[in-house]
Amino acid sequence: MKLRSPVDALVRANIRALEPYHCARETVQTGLLLDANENPFPRWYDRVQLNRYPDPYQRNLRQVLATRLGVTSDMVLAGSGSDEVLDWLFKIFDLSAGVALAEPTYGMYRVLADIYDVPVFESRLDERFQFSADRFLEEIPAQIRMLIVCSPNNPTGNLLDSEEILKVVEEWDGVVVVDEAYIEFSGRPSLAGEIARHDNLMVLRTFSKAFGRAGMRLGYVVAAPALIAYLLKVKAPYNLNAWVLTEGVKAVDAAAETSREVRLITCERQRVRTRLEGLRGVFEVFPSDANFILFRCRDAGGVCEELLRRQIVVRDRSRVPGLDDCIRLTIGNPEENDTVLRELADVLERK
Repeated sequence: MKLRSPVDALVRANIRALEPYHCARETVQTGLLLDANENPFPRWYDRVQLNRYPDPYQRNLRQVLATRLGVTSDMVLAGSGSDEVLDWLFKIFDLSAGVALAEPTYGMYRVLADIYDVPVFESRLDERFQFSADRFLEEIPAQIRMLIVCSPNNPTGNLLDSEEILKVVEEWDGVVVVDEAYIEFSGRPSLAGEIARHDNLMVLRTFSKAFGRAGMRLGYVVAAPALIAYLLKVKAPYNLNAWVLTEGVKAVDAAAETSREVRLITCERQRVRTRLEGLRGVFEVFPSDANFILFRCRDAGGVCEELLRRQIVVRDRSRVPGLDDCIRLTIGNPEENDTVLRELADVLERK
């Protein structure tokens, strides 16, 4: 592993010194459990016992995720969606000088920066929405210690060049966070396999997209054990409930189902892309490695409003800098895709 500065130097001093909350269940899960003031009478839901607190260390889930990723369990930690994991990052790292974002990108990064009163440094993607390591390394203020990139990127849909990302990981003092919420739709390997060689690289993953469990609220981070140890300091003792922990393991085990659905979605993505390119009033359809497509059309805001009146919800991205008149369209099932394409064609014809 390579990091020009020790990883501890990136962490806030109070977090380094923090003594986290401890509970007896960290080391003991079975036996006569009289430590946590629980109701002793069993309550069950879907074969999950609810009267007992869940495992604070998420042992089973972390192990199955680690096995799937080819890492060790001390390199994985799960949160209530990847948004909770992002919140931990803003808590542990010294971001007083700011955080760097590869814009345009997922808006929640900036919201978290605003919540924690952290300045934002924008590293603009190029005209193809690609990230340039050389430009970033040349422009980045020396005091900034965290970069967040989304790959495949939201809302542009494209996979960022992994070699460019790794160049920053190797040559920069800071920590690089890669949000891979959509990686399963790209057909490319995760950068999680690089973490064993780079302890300043962190990869975020989620169950909300390819796994089809957005309502469960489950995400996780893959990172060097030293960084996971700091995240364990700031996470709530029982941040995931027992049902989510159990269902998360089942979701990982259902790999064949997930792969089948990903294949269907990517096939539909190509079909929708082809149809969009043939619609009058659509000026540009951007390449996508995700489960959505970004396209530019005439009067995007008005199109979105008319589609909403027809009870079709798409995302107007036209106010994002560099995305004038752009709409983000999620790939649905074949019937849903047929409906939105038909209604979109009708709306554009009337413009």
